[in-house]
Amino acid sequence: MATLTPHPVATLFPDLSARDYAALREDIRLHGVKVPILVHGGEILDGRHRYRACRELGRPCPAVEWNGSHPWIEVQSRNLLRRHLAKEQVCAIQRIAAERFPQIAALIQTAKAEAKQRKAQAKGQPRGKKALSRSQDRQRESADVVGAQVGVSGATVKRVDRLARIAPELLLKVATGELSAKKALHEALKSGDAKPQPLQEASADYPVDPLVRRLRRFIKAEWSKCPREYRSQFLDGLRRQLRDLTQEQAAQHMGSPAHSKHRARFIGRSTRLSSAGNGL
Repeated sequence: MATLTPHPVATLFPDLSARDYAALREDIRLHGVKVPILVHGGEILDGRHRYRACRELGRPCPAVEWNGSHPWIEVQSRNLLRRHLAKEQVCAIQRIAAERFPQIAALIQTAKAEAKQRKAQAKGQPRGKKALSRSQDRQRESADVVGAQVGVSGATVKRVDRLARIAPELLLKVATGELSAKKALHEALKSGDAKPQPLQEASADYPVDPLVRRLRRFIKAEWSKCPREYRSQFLDGLRRQLRDLTQEQAAQHMGSPAHSKHRARFIGRSTRLSSAGNGL
């Protein structure tokens, strides 16, 4: 058999650690290859470490030809079943895959579009009439649908997407397991080197005031249920959240004249909300 090389999609998943590879190589030396590698057009879709071990040991490596239609789906399915990868790693790998391969991006965009259509469609109403509540069918939100493809939550998808927008250079570190997405975001915002996101013009019709009132009602409702001995922690949590949001806003939009007026308006409302919290 001619020398095989890994398929580009397969290389998106990190190599085995030296320790794990040594264990695999020794197992193959003692027992041979138990599962044939998967090849497609002269490239290895799955099993590049088994193939490497066989070549080093000077023995043939059994292989089967794959004739499916979506290499990414096949590769990610096999790796998720066997590899001990963190959820954020898997999500970051999926994001990188979508950036490098248009076919993968198309699959994800199709899933997002279908999810948005289902969410917007009100049950039992004529086609095109939107659902009354944002909370209805939350499991069908696009982030949840995309995450379901690789077994991660919608929250993880949103966190990794946010990292890709503000600090894309750190995405590979998350994919290889060097950093968690949360730590990478913290480093990006702390350093001030985060790539600014495209700014959207503030709309005079955007319902900021109703949203703030709704948020205040929610906080007061939770406050009333919170035991007195935990209320100090409750307030500390609110202050930390407002501080983090303010720092994030400053890091993303610092120095933008077009957005400074809207930013000041938002932070002013946040400050009033924090002050109101002290009197709950």
